[in-house]
Amino acid sequence: MKNRGCHDMSSPSPVVVLDIGASKIQCLVGESETTGDLKILGVGESVCRGIRRSAVIDMPKVVESIRAAVGEAERAAGLRITGAYVGIAGSDVSAHTSRSAVAISGTSEPIDERDVQRALTAAEQAAPPADALVLHRFVQSYAVDGEPVQNPLWLHGHKLEVQTLSATASNHACTTLQRAAEEAGVGIAGFFIESVATASALLSTDEREMGVGVVDLGAGTTDLALFHGSLRHMAEIPFAGQDITRDLSLVLNISPREAEQLKREHGGVCMGADDEGDETVTFNTTSGRSHTILRQQVDEIIEARQQEIFEFLCEEIERSGYGHLLAAGLIFTGGGALLRNVDQLGEEVLGLPVRLGVATDVVAVEPVQDPRFATSVGLLRFATETPAEFGAPTLDAGPQRSGIMERVVRLFSFL
Repeated sequence: MKNRGCHDMSSPSPVVVLDIGASKIQCLVGESETTGDLKILGVGESVCRGIRRSAVIDMPKVVESIRAAVGEAERAAGLRITGAYVGIAGSDVSAHTSRSAVAISGTSEPIDERDVQRALTAAEQAAPPADALVLHRFVQSYAVDGEPVQNPLWLHGHKLEVQTLSATASNHACTTLQRAAEEAGVGIAGFFIESVATASALLSTDEREMGVGVVDLGAGTTDLALFHGSLRHMAEIPFAGQDITRDLSLVLNISPREAEQLKREHGGVCMGADDEGDETVTFNTTSGRSHTILRQQVDEIIEARQQEIFEFLCEEIERSGYGHLLAAGLIFTGGGALLRNVDQLGEEVLGLPVRLGVATDVVAVEPVQDPRFATSVGLLRFATETPAEFGAPTLDAGPQRSGIMERVVRLFSFL
């Protein structure tokens, strides 16, 4: 397809990303400036129908939603979009650790880069689970003769050990998203795990070293990624914003669409004096009657479910073994982060400091400096920079790799 705008998509920039979620699809076009800022050239967003949790259940509807978001981004950026990087999250991603050790020959000589590469190559030989595509690898730790070290180069020893973490995605999920995007006229340039990309846009070096968690309060799932130096743990909680919407719909006898609007316009959690008072909200029930209740009653319905989600999250953090190492607390992203006082409830239930995740160093006319866009901006920054400390994309998908895996390998090879 020929470029119809002011940019040539065959050049290294600009870059296009797609965040395909259970409730919305976002398409961002941007490029990295010489100052290090990320310049947003165009934003497109559409309501996503056809995805439940993280699974595609109605392909034509997903294709239609992708077309709508991409079309809006094209008009805003003044270019024709033919390819994009795509984020993947939810139950389709997982993390796996592997360890390896290599003998150091000639102990009179220090460990050099070849020794380190041998250890890393050995760690990469661990086969990923069936139907898994390795997208990122992180070095978690080194040890020389059993003693932990931060950097083994130029040290003396007999044995070098390394522990790595591989972040994988379901090949089936990647293939399904590829099919949907291509039906919408968009080729896949590659896949990134969303929590990894989001962290690249939100975390400071200090936060990463101190220990921090990124929590995506999405519509279909609540996703968790824990960092302490590097990525340590990933998990998915199968309850999220759509469950809150469903609760409002059932309790108040209103349509899901009305419930979603009520949640977005008035939703929050009760956290003290600020939520006291006589403020009311009015909505139409499924029978067509207008009904008015206290806003606090809406908040109580929302809070019950949100607290349950946070309790599941708390259990997962404790189960990870890194709960005591999150000195920098948690960062909330996603549409759920916009619920009034949700950060305060999170601090109360989780016992950790919480801040809302907003990407910095972004130049944009569109209002992308918002927790809802944290993942999309993270994907864009990751696609333009791919910081090594957040796990360079890796290419080895095992001996069964074929089709889309080979395409991903080729497309990732330049990063």
